[in-house]
Amino acid sequence: MTDLEKGAVGFRELLGQSIALIAPLGAVAATLTGAAQFALGSLPLSYLIGIFGVLFWINVPYQFSRKIGSAGGFYDFAEKGIGKRFGIFTGYLYLFSYFNVITNSIIFVGGVFIPSMLSQFFNITLPSLIWIPIMLIFLALITTLAYLGIRPSLRYSLITSIIEIALLVIFSIIIIVKAGPRNTLEPFTPTPAGGWAPVFEGMILAIFSMSGSSGAVYIAEETKNPLKDVKKAVLISFLITGVVFVLTSYAMVIGWGINNMSTFAPSGVPGLILADKYVGPIFVAILLAFILNSFFAGSLAPLNSASRLLYALGRDNVAPTYVSKVHEKFKSPSNAILLLGLLSGVVSLITGLIMGPFYGFLFLINMSAISLFIGHMLGDVALPFFYKKIREFNVVYHLIAPIVSFIILIFGIYYSFYPPTYPINYSAIATAIYSLGVLAFIFSRKVKVSQRG
Repeated sequence: MTDLEKGAVGFRELLGQSIALIAPLGAVAATLTGAAQFALGSLPLSYLIGIFGVLFWINVPYQFSRKIGSAGGFYDFAEKGIGKRFGIFTGYLYLFSYFNVITNSIIFVGGVFIPSMLSQFFNITLPSLIWIPIMLIFLALITTLAYLGIRPSLRYSLITSIIEIALLVIFSIIIIVKAGPRNTLEPFTPTPAGGWAPVFEGMILAIFSMSGSSGAVYIAEETKNPLKDVKKAVLISFLITGVVFVLTSYAMVIGWGINNMSTFAPSGVPGLILADKYVGPIFVAILLAFILNSFFAGSLAPLNSASRLLYALGRDNVAPTYVSKVHEKFKSPSNAILLLGLLSGVVSLITGLIMGPFYGFLFLINMSAISLFIGHMLGDVALPFFYKKIREFNVVYHLIAPIVSFIILIFGIYYSFYPPTYPINYSAIATAIYSLGVLAFIFSRKVKVSQRG
């Protein structure tokens, strides 16, 4: 075992990691479209409220990152706040969440997005099982780039993330300008949604789509100035993407038609349909390429984060020590990356074959969401204890803000998983089984609960 490479990346690369984990174009194609199913013409309002929700969300990684820079991220945050067992449970929940970001992304690309895109724009119907080789090729490319080290991964993510943001801004401005007199402030009211309940349902997905900015915390050990740059990357990436999501959601509502939003999500690829209508086929082709890239970068980023977290767990002997090996040349946690890549392929393949790609995608993304929400709630609990220990407690940042975040996440779980419908009910059951298994492991004799020096 060797250490990860110190000082391998700087603030810009961290910013690329955070934005890539949000995956702006991919989020517009998938999560924003899902939020529109609930919020309808009030979609921009859901995102605007969601921005304030995420401010409370990112307070936790921001505050912890001021004092702790570790590949373990929330695992170390929670451990330093309350104790080893609490930290391990939090770490494994985050590992499960990031792992299922990878699984749901690759199955969505291979089994949902590419077939829908080819059918909508080229009238091509793919063979029913062609999603399997597409998905596996996609996964192999992601795993290879992650294996080659953090620098090429994050530089790639930074460049493509900047292009994604630029494309969304250009796309949105063109629609808004061409819409002319149809521009109105009505999308920022609950009226088009039919009330506040669907607005808040849409807000939960909006929060989920913007929550990826905290992924930078897992790159801290490879960062030149972790205690300074990680917290900045978490905050700035969120602010940039939050503003862009509000702008894009407004443009899409205006472009589609406030009163026609019931057909927005069922269309499958509403963003591409709007691009074709308002900008033209060349822009559609460019957008298509970068949406695919967004899914690529949005799968690469959680693989980078999850592999560092798994590496930290292995280093502390609360995961197989095999995963704590660092590649001698590339300085990447190579065994952790290969294991996660292999398991991602197996889980996505089995899920897709049993449920079909679309329902498999919903099953996996909901497992990711609920484990992420619970993991973050544990971080909310740990934050005030940590700052009490180091005697720098602030009642606003270290008590009130995490309480608000905790309450928001309770509503998030409620609206995401109730009433139980297929396959969401199975997502909740599978996550519960995984959590119980982790707890059984933690309280077995296999876990040494002494603090790491």
